[in-house]
Amino acid sequence: MSATVPYRPSNGTEGECFMDDWCQNCARDRALNGEGDWDDEGGWCPIIAKTFVYDVNDKEYPVEWIKDAGEWPGNPRCTAFIPVGEPVPPAPGGYTLPLFP
Repeated sequence: MSATVPYRPSNGTEGECFMDDWCQNCARDRALNGEGDWDDEGGWCPIIAKTFVYDVNDKEYPVEWIKDAGEWPGNPRCTAFIPVGEPVPPAPGGYTLPLFP
């Protein structure tokens, strides 16, 4: 398996295609996949918002969006992807304990 690097779409069209492939088919983003609304608490995926706010080299840029290093387009993907219909694990914090340190 090749090394990976953070993925950031090079333009709006590439970003829209990525989100069509991944985000609209992901249980984490109910607003995009048609199961919820933008006004729903937790109805949208915070990973998407962070990709708009932070630069790809920023430590706050989501580590979930990756691609293969040194290749174009490098097989961009989201490692947090959960197919629509599958349960979404609870977010860290609150009453849940981390499984691993």
